[in-house]
Amino acid sequence: MHIRLSVVDPLGSGPDAAPGGGGAAPGADVLVTAPAGTALAAVASGLVAAVAGGDAPSTVLYAGTERLDPQRCLLGEPPLTDGAVLSLGAPTDPGPEPDAADAQLHVVAGPDAGGVHLLHGGQIRVGRSADADVPLDDPDVSRLHCAVTLTADGRVTVADLGSTNGTRVDGRPVGERPVRLAPGALLRLGESALRVAVAGDAARPAPLRTVPDGEGHVRVTPRGGPADGPDGTPPSPAPGPGTDPDASTQHAYGDAAWGEPGVPGHGEARPVVPGQGGAPDA
Repeated sequence: MHIRLSVVDPLGSGPDAAPGGGGAAPGADVLVTAPAGTALAAVASGLVAAVAGGDAPSTVLYAGTERLDPQRCLLGEPPLTDGAVLSLGAPTDPGPEPDAADAQLHVVAGPDAGGVHLLHGGQIRVGRSADADVPLDDPDVSRLHCAVTLTADGRVTVADLGSTNGTRVDGRPVGERPVRLAPGALLRLGESALRVAVAGDAARPAPLRTVPDGEGHVRVTPRGGPADGPDGTPPSPAPGPGTDPDASTQHAYGDAAWGEPGVPGHGEARPVVPGQGGAPDA
């Protein structure tokens, strides 16, 4: 399993650092390689050393305002998922509330499902490259795949940037000429799907149910499906002879409408096998 963690030191001695996370704290991006389910304690010293140096003493780690228990927090499970930001010795200020942005770009399917990116106006580029404003860890997405623009009047458009596998909106191909991306429309690139929600719009997606997959990401189940109750919450499981605790978990790919309620995926189903790796390495 490989997950990327950003480590910051809000109590560091950098010129812009300040107690409590104010200003720009010293930090480092760390690629952690470890078997799924590894305790944070196995790599904590390496994370601290990446920012504070090799002789740094043992330090408490935080994810936002949450103090992490190094023995009970497992790599690959929230909050230690791919892209998490950890701080040394002190909690960091929570980020802005999603409603503070003019619009939101929700990743609803693919390796980065569950992500929410804030749009404050102007153009942002979506792609696999670290240079993208919205990076997606999807091998079928081009380095700079498409551009999403929030105009001054609140309209959102999308244009393809010469991608290899193309860009689609609700199943229709998108070229280099910008087309409107209406709130709730499904933007498909590679194996990833995104939806946009404009501030104050009734089409803003409801919070999604997420379940850790143990591989550094989370599985996302849209609300409002046939199995949900009237309030959008999943019904309580009823134990009975129809429940098989040994049933295998499988996944398959879908078409451009994948992610729409009532639209099944297709393709060859394969069992999900937990990743295996060598000794932890931070």
